[in-house]
Amino acid sequence: MNQRVAYPFKRLDSEAVGFMGWQIGDPGQPLVPATDIFEGWDYERDLEVGAGFELDFERASALLEIPAEALSMALVLKAGTGSGKMPRRMDRIRVAKLDPRVPNLDMRAIVSGSQLSGRLLLEASIVLNAEPSASGALAPTVRGSRLWSARKDVLLEDGGAARFPLETVSFSTAFAGQPHASAPWYVHWRTGFLDADFGGAVRVYVNSDDKELCDRFVEGDPATVQAVLGDVMSQMIEHVVAMPDCDEALEDCFEGSVGDQVRNWLDMAFPSQSLNKVRAEMSGAPGRFRATIMAAAQVGGAE
Repeated sequence: MNQRVAYPFKRLDSEAVGFMGWQIGDPGQPLVPATDIFEGWDYERDLEVGAGFELDFERASALLEIPAEALSMALVLKAGTGSGKMPRRMDRIRVAKLDPRVPNLDMRAIVSGSQLSGRLLLEASIVLNAEPSASGALAPTVRGSRLWSARKDVLLEDGGAARFPLETVSFSTAFAGQPHASAPWYVHWRTGFLDADFGGAVRVYVNSDDKELCDRFVEGDPATVQAVLGDVMSQMIEHVVAMPDCDEALEDCFEGSVGDQVRNWLDMAFPSQSLNKVRAEMSGAPGRFRATIMAAAQVGGAE
């Protein structure tokens, strides 16, 4: 069901803003359009993000019911980070007052790699920069009122919480004669070794015989990646939660281990819930349990 939000004041539309999309890359280098997955990232790698705009100030004035000479706006760029749907921090990385004499604007900012983890949530907002001296009945009048916004959620593949070891192989060759030879993907991992290194103990194979599936995954199709990641999370979470001593085992796991990864996924899917409650959900409502994990595996999107 589509939902519409009724704002208490007039806002800008896409034609007035002329948002040209997000870009991302290495500092000082040409940026590329931001996709849902940014590969090859690590904590030592700073990122530069950018967003382009072709602002129509005359249209903005008419939409907001504020005379052009009384309209003052600012563009704010924010960057958030952290695993899960809600970023654990959100920082302003650039603020610029909009000038009618400069309708074409290219905003760029550096995001420190040491401050990133799991996801990069980008947000651009145009806000009212000052109370207008004249305005219409439904015009925004409070400084800081949000007139327009757009978001982009980028999964950072870094070998830690965001990435799982993966290979594309021909199942008809690698698993010839085995029951799973026609499966779309296969999760191979060493159960019972929660203190093992996650990268060495877990391997996800995607069946290259299914070219359409393989292409969608390699290209970072959100629904495909979510389905594979959700299945991996479900398999590993269910096995670990069913262990009689999983509470103590998870507490003792070091960073980067299988147990640490499962613990991170539990926090994403079932925040602030005890393992007993998670276990009860798994046995009493398995469909909802798996759907909750699948929802937590969502890899990004844009508004």
